[in-house]
Amino acid sequence: MENKFIRGTFFLTAASLISKVLGFIYIIPFMALVGEQGYALYRYAYGPYTILLSLSTVGLPLAVSKFVSKYNELGNYKIGLTLLKYGMYLMVLTGFISFMALYFSAPILSEIVVRNDDSGGNSVEDTEYVIRLVSFALLIIPAMSIFRGYFQGSKSMGPSALSTVMEQVVRIVVILVGAYFNSHF
Repeated sequence: MENKFIRGTFFLTAASLISKVLGFIYIIPFMALVGEQGYALYRYAYGPYTILLSLSTVGLPLAVSKFVSKYNELGNYKIGLTLLKYGMYLMVLTGFISFMALYFSAPILSEIVVRNDDSGGNSVEDTEYVIRLVSFALLIIPAMSIFRGYFQGSKSMGPSALSTVMEQVVRIVVILVGAYFNSHF
């Protein structure tokens, strides 16, 4: 039991560290591709996105993890699967609501951000486009997070750790490929 706990902790810690390092390193090629102006657009969209991502998950993956762990210890695995099922419904719903909120508030947010930014250079339309583009991730990420909670509650940290790293890798690849095509074509 203790060996499995230590191994799981190692996997999650390593995944978190790898994810943070990748998130730091990719900024270098990203800035080379898009420059200051493009990076400012990214920052404009990332702030509201992270707030709505936090609201859309509302701590449910952690709750699922705790309940799955509890009921698995009692030998009632069916309740864990039921929690996963209903948690998934809720995550899809909150992800959709968050997506809609960010997508449709993009014109208002972009007006506020561009008007209050001293550095200038980005149009309201560009900012609105980037915010709307980022909003689509809210359709996927909350649903993925419920699986992490389920696996963690089942004391299987490998899939959760792998998911964390893969999510970051996919995010970085999409951002860099999008930036490359945007700046070269």
